[in-house]
Amino acid sequence: MANNQITKEALATALKKLLEKQPLSKISVKYITDYCNISRNTFYYHFKDKYELINWIFYTDMLQNVNSFNDPSKLTDSFLNVCKCLYANRKFYLACFQYVGQNSLYEYLNDLYYEMWKINIDMRYSESGFKLTESELQLMAKMKAHSLVGIISDWVKDGMRDNYMSYFEQVHAVLEFEASGYAHMTEERMMGQHMEKENIIDRKKCLKVC
Repeated sequence: MANNQITKEALATALKKLLEKQPLSKISVKYITDYCNISRNTFYYHFKDKYELINWIFYTDMLQNVNSFNDPSKLTDSFLNVCKCLYANRKFYLACFQYVGQNSLYEYLNDLYYEMWKINIDMRYSESGFKLTESELQLMAKMKAHSLVGIISDWVKDGMRDNYMSYFEQVHAVLEFEASGYAHMTEERMMGQHMEKENIIDRKKCLKVC
């Protein structure tokens, strides 16, 4: 296990060093393995391509910076911490975000937030007394994930400057507004249940009188 980690870190370091000299599109797996004197077979034992290596680097960076990234109740915090992580290594991640196809960092982030949103939305609606179908839940989670990652992508395209707090404040305001909506839904459900109980009691009293 320790040797596997050492190998992954060596490949990650090699990719970071190569990105200082040339764009990602020009860097092949062979370049990476030659740089750190590791065989291509060993590379493919750990990663299916250079993009999976990038995603591993990102996930490792995130784990070192925040231990609540996968907590669906802390979406706002995770957004801020993602931006902090990307900004701290912006030269590397600016190069990585230039590729937006399959297995890209964009897709990786989108998949992570999709899973977080699924849990978050299901939890919020359940607390409010509503049950979504699986297709409804998937659609809402996809919309939310694409929106959040799209905001991160806009910040990256803007040069990944140190203004990420302005993006965070906008996201925070929207999520707080949504949270108040969920709270209102819960309150209405509880009031409805209370009124239903009162109606049942009144009907029982009426039957006794009659």
